[in-house]
Amino acid sequence: MNNHETGYTYTAEELRKMGETTLSKLYEYEITPRERNTRFFKDIADKPPLFGRRKYFEKYQNAEIVYPVVVQASIKLFTPGAIPKAAVIIILPTTKQRKKDFKLLTEIVNILIAMRDDEIEVPESLTELVEDLNNPRSYIDCKINGNDIGMQHLYGEEFLIKTIYVSQPNLPNAMMPNDEVLPCLEFKDGNNPYYELINGKWYVS
Repeated sequence: MNNHETGYTYTAEELRKMGETTLSKLYEYEITPRERNTRFFKDIADKPPLFGRRKYFEKYQNAEIVYPVVVQASIKLFTPGAIPKAAVIIILPTTKQRKKDFKLLTEIVNILIAMRDDEIEVPESLTELVEDLNNPRSYIDCKINGNDIGMQHLYGEEFLIKTIYVSQPNLPNAMMPNDEVLPCLEFKDGNNPYYELINGKWYVS
C-alpha cells in the first residue's frame, strides 16, 4: 500500500510488523491514582494550564485506561501517515468484566459491519445507528445491548458506540494497529465520558 504523504509503498510484511502492538505494556499504568513522577504520567499530562493545575493533574491521575475496538475508520489510517485529526468510531463495554474481551467486541463489530453492508437484517432498534455508519459525517454516541444484535447471552449488557478523534502521528507507528484496539484515557464528565488516545509509543511492539 502506498503512503500518499511520502510516496513510499509499504509491503504487506512491513505493514504487518508495524501494526503489531503489546497492550500488556500499559497494564502497569492502570492502577489509579497513578504516580505523577513517571514518564508515562508526564507524557499524558504534558501541558498543564497556568491555573487549576491541581485539578488538571488529578484528572490524569484518576483517568481509567480503557481499550476500545475500532468499528469504522478511514482506510488512510491503516498505513503510516500524518492526518492531524481523523474521526474513528469505536465500541466499548460498559462493564469492567468485558474491558479486555477483544474477541467479543470484534464479534459485535463484525455484526454491525454486516448490517451496514446489507448482509444481514437490521433490527428496528439499530436502524438509526446503521444509517449513521453509512454517513461519514455522522457523529455517533449511543449504547446498544446484546439483544439488539441477537446475542442472547449478552442480554442486559450494554456497549457504547462512539465517535472519537485521533491524530494519526499518535497512533503506533502512525497507523492503525492490526488488532484495531486503541487504548484511551477515559475521563468522567457526568453521564458523558470522553476519551483521549494514549500515544502508540507506549504499546507498540
